[in-house]
Amino acid sequence: MAHRKVYLAVGRTHTRIYRFDPIDGDTRVVDNVAPYDSGYTAMGAQYRGEDKEPLLLAVSGNKLITIDVAAGTLKEQVIDGLPDGPWFDGDMDPDSKSLFVVSNPDTPSYAIDIAAQKATPRNAPGGGRWDDFAYHPKSGRLYSVEGDNGDLLLIDPGRQPMKTVLKEKVFPPAQASSAAGSRKAYSATFFDQDGNFYAVDSAGNVNHLDLTTGKVPDHSQRIGRGRVPVGNLEIMNGAGRITPLPVPPSYDEIAVTKKFNRAWETGEPHGRVYSFDLTLTAVSKDSGTAEDVRKFRISFDLPTVKGAKVEASGVDVIAQDGKAYLNSVGDQFLAAGTSRLITVLITVPGDPARLPQEYPLDGLRATRLPSH
Repeated sequence: MAHRKVYLAVGRTHTRIYRFDPIDGDTRVVDNVAPYDSGYTAMGAQYRGEDKEPLLLAVSGNKLITIDVAAGTLKEQVIDGLPDGPWFDGDMDPDSKSLFVVSNPDTPSYAIDIAAQKATPRNAPGGGRWDDFAYHPKSGRLYSVEGDNGDLLLIDPGRQPMKTVLKEKVFPPAQASSAAGSRKAYSATFFDQDGNFYAVDSAGNVNHLDLTTGKVPDHSQRIGRGRVPVGNLEIMNGAGRITPLPVPPSYDEIAVTKKFNRAWETGEPHGRVYSFDLTLTAVSKDSGTAEDVRKFRISFDLPTVKGAKVEASGVDVIAQDGKAYLNSVGDQFLAAGTSRLITVLITVPGDPARLPQEYPLDGLRATRLPSH
């Protein structure tokens, strides 16, 4: 099971949940889930169906923290046999029944049976500054990254200690955030269903490594020109798995504006069609610097109801798990500072009387894609 977004636990205390799209960098706080003052880490995701948000499970001291991002609830429960921590790495076992969590180098790890609310000790992890791990979706092997030197680690729960170095210096050394006490660690790791591996450090730098085959590349690729936008907070942990897309990840945002044209009712499917003009400008969103654009992507939210679709000329359209991606076809050169207009039609099924007069187009963003 996988979705379009994964989840980040952000903040050492007053921890908040953020949804994060590793493909286009879209990052949003989950407003309906309250902060958890004591802080938690070692988080995993338990998926409950194609169209449902997962349950997130984490630990804080001797408690299991259960976060329902759909309902907006957060509850805690003392777990039989679970020590007081501290805790670092966490992920759900491949059978999605147990949360596997790791503490200090020479102390046991623990498997928490979610149904029985009981923790069972397992082997010690071994030394290093590695703060999250993730199961490969096909091999079932558990991977992590050493923060101090970027080594790719293989974690074998049946081995004592569990950690071995699979390949040295694959990732750049991790950076800490500006928050007090922040660790220089890779604190959030996750896969897509094909086996592409993503690792985010405490400061929000994101790296991608292709582990879809048996060959391990010598070096990961840093995504984008910036960090996951969570201010000066520390990224503590991550959970989830994304569905793969046949497009490269990029967070290099450029300017995009929208102009609503009109809407009309449609009979097949029954609903409304919304027309927008989207204007791309070859200017970096954050710096305001004018730079050439050869390839681009536009993304925005799309309802998950059956029959929802997006149409636009001159771009490839992918609609998946509540997001639409409009990707340029080939080299569509846009000189620095110049603009281009794309007309988009969005079909939303439903009772026309209950649908909005103007579709909100939440999450609208555009990114410059690598041109080589």
